[in-house]
Amino acid sequence: MNAKASSEGEEEASGMRSKSLGESSRSGEVKRGKVIFVAYVIATLELTFLFMHLGVMPYLAKSLGLDSVGFGYLQTTFGVLQLVGGPIFGRFADQFGTRAALILSCASGSAFFLLMSISASIPFLFLSRLPAVFMHGLPGAQKVITDLTTPSQRADALGKLGLCFGIGIIIGSALGGVLSTRFG
Repeated sequence: MNAKASSEGEEEASGMRSKSLGESSRSGEVKRGKVIFVAYVIATLELTFLFMHLGVMPYLAKSLGLDSVGFGYLQTTFGVLQLVGGPIFGRFADQFGTRAALILSCASGSAFFLLMSISASIPFLFLSRLPAVFMHGLPGAQKVITDLTTPSQRADALGKLGLCFGIGIIIGSALGGVLSTRFG
């Protein structure tokens, strides 16, 4: 009798454990889904603001008295900083984690756009480019997605990130055009 009660108790306990593990895995799935969604939102917003800035920048540079060659140097500065910052950002993400890397990217993007918006001189406009060194929201979002998805889910999740890229280009370019024509 005790052996039967003991085995029934063990079966019930193992059933409770598997039920608990099933609930835990579903909870983990929901949490991962939310984190991936936030990565999509971050990437979309960063790309929207980036392409909006590309529409506004020529007018801002011209209003500050920058000629076309100077504007070329300004754009080149941004590209070089992004190129140099990519490996540094990747190493930072590996050392301190994806969350810290995305926070750094968002903070850098915020500083970049804030400094650009208050630029009142050409040297300050060039200095406003410095935070771009860590402005890597899209690679950060890719890292989140590859870390949190299984290989079978990864292509779909990265495809959705590509959709976020397209949405950012369309909305950002449209907003940049509207801002530059309506408000000079």
